[in-house]
Amino acid sequence: MRARVVVGLAALVACRPLDDEASPSPVPSDSPKAEPTPAAPPVRPPRSHALPDFAAVTEQIAPSVVSVICTLPQATGRSKRGIGSGTVVRADGLVVTNAHVVPITASTIDVEYANQERVRAQVIHREPLLDLAVIAPDPPRVDQAPVVFRERPVRPGEWVLAVGHPFGLGDTVTVGVVSGLGRDWVDVGKPEDLPQDGFFSFVQTDASINTGSSGGPIVDLRGEVLGIATAVRGEGTGIGFAVPAPMVRRYLEEVLTYGRFRRVRLGLRAADDDEFPGRMATVKVTRVEPAGPGAKAGLQVDDFILAVAGRPVSRVSEVAYLTQLIGVDGPIELQVQRAGEPLRSVTLTPVEGL
Repeated sequence: MRARVVVGLAALVACRPLDDEASPSPVPSDSPKAEPTPAAPPVRPPRSHALPDFAAVTEQIAPSVVSVICTLPQATGRSKRGIGSGTVVRADGLVVTNAHVVPITASTIDVEYANQERVRAQVIHREPLLDLAVIAPDPPRVDQAPVVFRERPVRPGEWVLAVGHPFGLGDTVTVGVVSGLGRDWVDVGKPEDLPQDGFFSFVQTDASINTGSSGGPIVDLRGEVLGIATAVRGEGTGIGFAVPAPMVRRYLEEVLTYGRFRRVRLGLRAADDDEFPGRMATVKVTRVEPAGPGAKAGLQVDDFILAVAGRPVSRVSEVAYLTQLIGVDGPIELQVQRAGEPLRSVTLTPVEGL
């Protein structure tokens, strides 16, 4: 039996007993009139905060998510199977995934599309310093549904969905928010399978990313991709990371145009520093290569780099990421502070290489 709860409202009224033999005293005409009691403000019902239609977003993005299956030879002579995820970026079935999902030791690579058809694929390019790779089905597909990469800036607190095939479980969807931006190799927990000198500025999310989800898309409520799932922090819960959409787009443009990702070289070395007055952290130039782009722009040892292309920086990883995002075609503008001199801007013409 379900209990019924009755809620009552009681009013407390102060009274004096009425003397039947006494007549009420008349109120003098010159007595001030009592002020009327102000009406209570209307009670507004609470706003309803309906959750987004996650199912509709999932239906939109799921056809563009694939499984990537690798055969990995072992020292014992046996082979091991590796499973990851991938994201379709072109109607002919071209897929972007993580470099660690398709290691160079893989003897075969297959892609399984949303209709469960599996085809052989080949690596077009892999870039460990971005943890990105492009793979293509052989032969090409027809009328695959490619994703749309987001152009708008990402904000912490936004709803996101992670779609992938963790542990080979197809069409797995998890939901969370953007937890942070600009995370680097140290923030991820210094994982051994990511290079320390990589160009990383990860989007952090609490949408669950598990083994086999790497390479799948992180999407917003419009179904637009804001990142490619890459890593999790092992000792944490709900701390996952994705390569941001702008870098994924840049990588794809480079590979499809030049057949490789052209790495930017500035001709200088820098280190994280906490000596700059009024700032907790900044970037300090520690070496300038003679005749390199930095030297030609007038940079000197002990200069402080405060911004790249108008975006403030406080870590070397941010300088590396932003310069690679701008690319070899440059130019790259830095805001620099030198001891005893006013803030100034310098323009570098980058070259390819490291």
